Parts: sequence; structure tokens; C-alpha cells
Amino acid sequence: MSHGLTGPVHWQGRQWAVTGYGIEALDGMYHVPFTDIPEAEAGRPEWLDALCRRYGTDGDDLAAALRVARRIRAEAKAPSSTPAA
Repeated sequence: MSHGLTGPVHWQGRQWAVTGYGIEALDGMYHVPFTDIPEAEAGRPEWLDALCRRYGTDGDDLAAALRVARRIRAEAKAPSSTPAA
């Protein structure tokens, strides 16, 4: 079972995807908005362990989605290297 993911889809794993919204389960059951994804320096978010304890959650896939989401978020916050016209 799958649902329509929020565009754009930046990365898609076996069970999780990183989208314009944040991290979404491919089955549509769980989602984490970018606002709830902490910087890497903040450590492991509580929701990560909670989702990993759920039956059938692919923890490696979810951890990969978190790494990708953090990278995308960091790139979005980085100052643009394009000179002003």
C-alpha cells in the first residue's frame, strides 16, 4: 500500500522518503515535518526511537532518511553562492 508523497521527493528508500514536507512513510502511516527534524549536533531525536520500536519499521532506512533530511535542511539554510545582480 502506498500513498501520494508530498513533492518534491528528494530521496526514497524501501520504507521512508524525504519530501518537501519532511520524512514520510511510504505507506502514509507516519510523517515527520522538517520543523521536527533537529540539527545533527542535537543528537538522536526522540521520535526516531519511537518509530523504530514500531512493528515492521526498517530502522536503517529511517536513519538514512534522517541523514538525507538533515543534509537537505542544511543546504536550504546555507547562504546562496549566486552573486546578486
